[in-house]
Order: sequence, then C-alpha cells, then structure tokens
Amino acid sequence: MADPLTLLTRRREGLPDDGSRVALVVEGGGSRATYSAGMAAALEDQGLGGCFDAVYGVSAGSLNAAWFTAGMAREAMAPWVDRSVMRGTIEPRRLLRGGPVVDLAHLVEHVYVHEFPMPFERVLAGPFHPMATDAATGASTDLRPLLHSPDDVPRALRASSTLPVLAGPPVAVAGRRFVDGGLAEPVAVHAALAAGITHLVVLRTHAAEHVPAEPPGVVDLVVRRWLRRHAPGVVGPWRDRVAEAARTEAVLDGLGERVWQVRPPADAPAVSRTSTDLGLLGEALEVGYAEASTRSHNARSVGESGSTV
Repeated sequence: MADPLTLLTRRREGLPDDGSRVALVVEGGGSRATYSAGMAAALEDQGLGGCFDAVYGVSAGSLNAAWFTAGMAREAMAPWVDRSVMRGTIEPRRLLRGGPVVDLAHLVEHVYVHEFPMPFERVLAGPFHPMATDAATGASTDLRPLLHSPDDVPRALRASSTLPVLAGPPVAVAGRRFVDGGLAEPVAVHAALAAGITHLVVLRTHAAEHVPAEPPGVVDLVVRRWLRRHAPGVVGPWRDRVAEAARTEAVLDGLGERVWQVRPPADAPAVSRTSTDLGLLGEALEVGYAEASTRSHNARSVGESGSTV
C-alpha cells in the first residue's frame, strides 16, 4: 500500500488484510472545524466512509469524527449553519454571568439528542477515537478505552472539546478529568502512529502557510491562571504548544507518501474559534468540501489510469 489514497482499493474490496492500518485524523479548532466538517462529508460522499481502521478526532474535530464514524458526515454539516444551534452553543455574553462561552453540554446533550440526533450506539460500535488532555498529567489521551456504553460518547465529545476558560471546567470520564485534546496534541498523529497506524488521511483546518503564534500576553495570563486552578498538569503543554505544533508538522512531513493531508487553500476565509457568522461558516463548509472532493477526484483519476495511489 503506497499511500492512503489506496483507500480507493478498500472502497471496492472492503477492509482487506493488506498489512496496512489506515486512520482518518480530524483536526479541530472550534468553529474553524467547519473546514474539516466539509472535508469529512466529501470523503463520505466519495464512498470512503468504511475504509478506515481508526478515526481520530481532536477538539471540535472529534464532533466531525463521530458523525463520520456514524456514516452521517453530510447530515452533520447542517448544525454548523443552524442559527439556533450556533447561538445556543457559542455566546460570549454568558461569561459575564459566570457561564461558558462555549456550551458543549447544550450541544452534545440537547442538540445531538433532540435536534440533530447522533446515533451514539453507532459511534461506539465504530473505530472512533476521541482525544483529550488529562487535566492532572497533561498527557494526550485516547478516550476510546474508557467508553463502555453509548451514554459515554457525549461525555467523551465534551471532554475532547473543552477549551480552557471558554468551555467550563474539565470533564470527568471514567473517574479522570480532561480538557481539550488539542492542548497536548493538536493533530493526533502521535497517538495514531503509537497505536500501529501505518497510513494517515488528515483533515486540517489551517492552510499550509499558517504559522502557529503565541497568544497575546493577557490571554496567556488568563489561561495559565485557569489551568493552574483547574488543570495543573496542562500548564506545561500550554506553554509548549507552539513547539509541539512544529514537531507535529515535522512528523507529518517525514511520513512522505504515507500521509495525505487535505487543507484549506491559502485564500480561504479566516474563521475564529468562536465565530457564529453563518455566512462565513457556510463558506468554510463549502471550501472544505470542495478541497476534499477535488483531491479525491484527482486521486481516483490517477488510480484509474493504472498508477499507484
């Protein structure tokens, strides 16, 4: 298997014993995950939904990964551009009342149950791996072994996506407390490789030209104070996150043909973590869908011409 685009063979034959293990890795970034939501829907529409041995999600990417695992990535685009869902989930003024800016409990325990039902039992039955950061140790943690019933899935989604300060206190799963997975591992490449994955398809929410930068001093101070109080083990990963992002990119670059990354183009619109601009989010969905569709179509054309993909 020369690279992840041999998924085209898997689409025809199912999951063969080909000596390879292929994972889909979905990046988050709050509302910026609209890009990876569109990309996931495109892969699903290309018939690649059942071609992965594992599906990893980090932060808001875990939401998209769960929908993809359930075979509902296309349906999952709708909540991102639903006015009531976005206003109920992201509301900065709640912070003034002591509430979370990002209400993940509302999203996964109300919206995903009553408005846009997610089949949690189907997610659990699939190869879903939500990533979170252990609040006590700062370790990047695959929550999959901690999920024992469909009722555990919503809590895992919250744990994977709980941004410091903005989304409330750490979330408990199986007696341990977790915060946003992107703090320890912005893209779950390390976890996937450590688990024996040999090939990766990575859905990114930043263009290739993006360079991670330190936040403004006041933001850094507020987050550090919050972490020392609520998640002391994560102070180190927060401090080192820019360096960790660089290490992650180096690992991905070193994989060569064993990784296929889909990214927004350089001229894609900028989407903030807490954006609720439905026009902007809808554009990001379309851009992500188009990028993944184009890449998959090009790969299929090469494959049908007889070349290895």
